[in-house]
Amino acid sequence: MSRDWTKEEIQAASKAMKAAGHMSYEEVCAELDANEKIQRFAPLQRKYNWPCPRCGRWAMNSDPVRNALSRRAEIYICDQCGIEEAMEDFTGKVTPLSSWDIAKQADWPLGAAEAEDE
Repeated sequence: MSRDWTKEEIQAASKAMKAAGHMSYEEVCAELDANEKIQRFAPLQRKYNWPCPRCGRWAMNSDPVRNALSRRAEIYICDQCGIEEAMEDFTGKVTPLSSWDIAKQADWPLGAAEAEDE
């Protein structure tokens, strides 16, 4: 059975999660928001040429399947970011989705995507 948590309970649980080496509540929410934004953007990669959603550089091949497929989300990223993700897997230090360029900018480039939907 679920219940509503108070703000203080969430803060305490978040602090305990972080102390145990896990993501805090705020970090989990940021990851979920970033993932949602990435998934909304992914279908547009086949229609237009965009910058890399991970680093923001204009390094993407115009044919999406000629780019690297991210290991973190179902989206294409530039080849350099693909190499970086492979190295992260090797070292075990993963860049969170919330650190991606697409997640850090308010309407990256979803302003164009939303105009497309109208």
